[in-house]
Amino acid sequence: MSAAAWAADTSRLAAALSAAHDSVERIDSLVEHHAPLAPLDSVRRDLRNRTGVTTQPESLAAGYALDRAALALAPVADSALLDLGGHYLWIDSSGRVTHRTVGIPDPENSLVALGAVELRGGSLRTQSRSLEQHGPVRSVTVLARDALSARAWSLALFALGCDSALAVAAGHGEGKNAISVVCVDSAGVRWTRDLEKRVMVPEREP
Repeated sequence: MSAAAWAADTSRLAAALSAAHDSVERIDSLVEHHAPLAPLDSVRRDLRNRTGVTTQPESLAAGYALDRAALALAPVADSALLDLGGHYLWIDSSGRVTHRTVGIPDPENSLVALGAVELRGGSLRTQSRSLEQHGPVRSVTVLARDALSARAWSLALFALGCDSALAVAAGHGEGKNAISVVCVDSAGVRWTRDLEKRVMVPEREP
């Protein structure tokens, strides 16, 4: 995990960053040894009931680890951006509305963006496939309040295809349970209505 964090008390922040890294390593160790993690099992059941998609605990562990790291940082950091393998979690304890623009990488070339979306707190995770792999969806990006939800729903909605993914996300609810989606397939780049004016799509040469 990489982290960029800001706080007035740098000594406390350094200790919190160390604790955040330790929590990620602990989750990795628990998953490696197949220890039961109740939050992962609960999310897996919910996904299966809502979408019919089955996920494995190890595929969700990174999201849970980011959330645990955030618990260590949030009381100390004014703001922090955590990144675990391209899965982002933005912490802002200052009360200010802060925006971060996050690119949606092309799976064929990570230096090229299929688009970008404005992150206003919470977590963002993209699931994608290269053109050589079979499947109707090229990329699904999910924004959610917490990292575990973002990771779980990116996996499930990627398996469903863009039409179903956008419909499921639109009916998922509001407030803390809401999820937002940017989906890329042969029809182009599409997103849920709540992301209007927050998604940027680069112009393509004719």
